[in-house]
Amino acid sequence: MRNYLFDTDVLISILRGKDLSFKRKLETLRAQKAGLWVSVISLGELYHGAFKSENPPKNLALIQQLNNHLRIVDIDDNMAFLYGEIQATLEKSGEKVGDFDVLIACAAIQEKLTLVSGNARHFQRIVDIFGQLKFEVWN
Repeated sequence: MRNYLFDTDVLISILRGKDLSFKRKLETLRAQKAGLWVSVISLGELYHGAFKSENPPKNLALIQQLNNHLRIVDIDDNMAFLYGEIQATLEKSGEKVGDFDVLIACAAIQEKLTLVSGNARHFQRIVDIFGQLKFEVWN
């Protein structure tokens, strides 16, 4: 059974309920007893968006409902080391990927999770240069 880490963009789509295919895919994974994870980075981005929104209480409640079905990957020393290595390698090759995206990728690599994102471009750069990241594109 594969285990999945959801990128912020996919979680936002699920929370907004605009793309029902995402919600169906998530329900299918839950029914298959797949391990479903969120990075503390993505969680922070979701909370940031909720507090900026026109209805913070509603959006915070939606995040909590979603969070009840996901396990959280925290940042630790090993992930910080991996982040430094990947970001330096990317920069030396002339590539730039946002810090949060690299940290989310590091969480997937460290925990041996398949990253689910709609942002193939950023994460493909990490795969092309560094290798170890497994990811799926939902769009």
